[in-house]
Amino acid sequence: MKIYIAGKITGDKNYKTKFKRAEKLLRSLGHSVMNPAWIAPSDDFTWTDYMQISGMMQARCNAVYFLKGWKESEGARLEFKRCHQLNQTVFFEDSAFSLEELKRSPQSRKNKNTR
Repeated sequence: MKIYIAGKITGDKNYKTKFKRAEKLLRSLGHSVMNPAWIAPSDDFTWTDYMQISGMMQARCNAVYFLKGWKESEGARLEFKRCHQLNQTVFFEDSAFSLEELKRSPQSRKNKNTR
């Protein structure tokens, strides 16, 4: 399954570590990952620029994995709304149910949505 990671970036000095940990977990379960923390920060780009770029990343995925504390982020809340518009499956880092679902046969779901 192709999964986009969503969570708080702005104002969280440890965001790269949190996103990398989630990426490592999802890849270990056999999923392909789009991680917005890959984007190098630059003062030349605005928050809106980053949201547009990450929106394109999210649109290529079948699911979104929300990190703990995502509700504290205006961007992640927008991504939550967007995932419903895109009919994406939603998973939450702080949910045991989500983890169990992610462990189930990722290969059988990989081509479910050809985004």
